[in-house]
Amino acid sequence: MSLLTLDNVTIRFGGLTAVDTVNLEVKQGEILALIGPNGAGKSTVFNLITSIYQPTEGKISLDGKALTGIPTHKIADMGITRTFQTIRLFPELSVLDNVKIGAHCRGKAGLFHAFTRLPSMKREEAEMEENAIKALEFLDLAAKREDMAKNLSYGEQRRLEIARALVSKPKILLLDEPAAGMNPQEKVVLMEMIRRIRDTGITIFLVEHDMKLVMGISERIAVLDYGKLIAKGTPLEVRSNKAVIEAYLGSGEFKSRIRR
Repeated sequence: MSLLTLDNVTIRFGGLTAVDTVNLEVKQGEILALIGPNGAGKSTVFNLITSIYQPTEGKISLDGKALTGIPTHKIADMGITRTFQTIRLFPELSVLDNVKIGAHCRGKAGLFHAFTRLPSMKREEAEMEENAIKALEFLDLAAKREDMAKNLSYGEQRRLEIARALVSKPKILLLDEPAAGMNPQEKVVLMEMIRRIRDTGITIFLVEHDMKLVMGISERIAVLDYGKLIAKGTPLEVRSNKAVIEAYLGSGEFKSRIRR
């Protein structure tokens, strides 16, 4: 069953076509990876899905509901959350407060309730904190909930970003290069956590350059090159695809990336 659909999606910046007539389905409950050389348009696809950019042509839909024209801050309400290539935390806030910020998109209380501190507001805050703690427990960060985010290790900060994205209970989680900057052991932990997240029923769509990680956890892979989708299929199918090998500047480089 298709959860997220990109239908002939194109975006142009002046005379540059960054994403060119991409057709792609993300199936409910799967781990799908989007790969391609630097500048292929991978992060642009994520920015289109989350309404940071609007497509020049084509449409994007979640559960059959059009995302085109939906304000960025409403996308999480619809069930899509994401992380970014570069870590975007509030370094001077506690680990717990960073995650609670992610829960506020699901909050119902308005400005009046916030100022008057009505019982409904207090109940909502308590629920947000409970959900934030559960997310931290799931990502093995609960013991550091009172630490400032800046004091976490790099790998822990990456996991904190994922916890913040999870606390709003998304249907689909977009991970933009989640392994960037991680050491090999941190990548092993990350792979296991991505599998655990998927096992809770959340669909995973990730952009990643680490081919060992991609091949190790993805059920399907889509490949972009110069904004065009040149291949999609299982890891085995993509690994042997001639167009993919050529996009990665020769079979030797592509195979070496897989072995890393």
